Amino acid sequence: MTVLFFGDVFGKPGRMALLRHLTQLITEYNSDFVIVNGENLADGKGITEKTLKPLLSKGVDVITSGNHLWDRQEGLEYIAGEPRIVKPMNFPPIAPGNMNYIARKGDLALSVICLTGQIYMPPCDSAFLSFDSFWESTDQALPLFVDFHAESTAEKRGFGWHVDGRASAVIGTHTHIQTADEEILSQGTAYLTDAGMTGAHDSVIGVKKEIILEKFRTSVPRRFETSDQGLMINGVVIEIDQISRRASRIQRIRFAVEE
Repeated sequence: MTVLFFGDVFGKPGRMALLRHLTQLITEYNSDFVIVNGENLADGKGITEKTLKPLLSKGVDVITSGNHLWDRQEGLEYIAGEPRIVKPMNFPPIAPGNMNYIARKGDLALSVICLTGQIYMPPCDSAFLSFDSFWESTDQALPLFVDFHAESTAEKRGFGWHVDGRASAVIGTHTHIQTADEEILSQGTAYLTDAGMTGAHDSVIGVKKEIILEKFRTSVPRRFETSDQGLMINGVVIEIDQISRRASRIQRIRFAVEE
C-alpha cells in the first residue's frame, strides 16, 4: 500500500494549497490512503467542521492531531462525533476524539494513531508506555501508522527506535520544519523526525514574520496572524507491505505552490 501524509496544515493558506493540489498528488504517487495532521486547520489552532469537511470530501482519509486539537470551542462537538479525527492517545480518555482509526479500502487496511511528546509540551502521559499498552490490545496484523507530535528531536528519535518493528511508520509533526533524516529503521519502520508544514513558508512557522520579529525584539505580545506568502506542501510518501507490515520506501515531499 502507498500512504501519503501531509505535515501540519496551517490555516486557510495551507488548506487551500492542499485542496488545490491534492488530486494531483494522489494521482502522482498512486496513493491508497491520505493522512493529514490537522490540528492547525482553523487559523493556526484547532479543528472545526468548516475547516475539515472540504479536505475529507477531496480524498483525505484520516486526520491526526496534537496539543492544539481542542483550541476551538465550536469544534469540540464535531471532533467528538467524527471518528476519522484521531486525538493523541496519551491525553485523558475523556477528551473529545477517537484514539485509533482503521482506514479500509478494498482488501487494504491501515491503523492510525497519534501521540504527543512530553518534553517542552503540555502535560500528558508517557507516549512510550501508552503505545505499549495500545500494542498489547490491538490487532497486530494490521499495518500501523503513528503520528508522533513532539518538540524534542531526541524524544522523537527515541520513540522511533522504541516502536521499530511494531509500527509500520513513525512520522513526526509539530515543529513545522521538515527534517532530512527519512529512513527505514532496522526492523522495518519508516521514520522521519518531522514532516514539516503545509502552508505559508514566508513566515515564522506559519505566522506573519513581522509579528514574530517584533515580539522577539520587544517581548510585547501581539495577536498572531496567519501568513499567506510562500505556500508549500510538506509531507511524505511511504510504501508498506500489507502482509509483513514493513515499510519498503519513504520519500519526503516538498512541493512549492505557484502563486
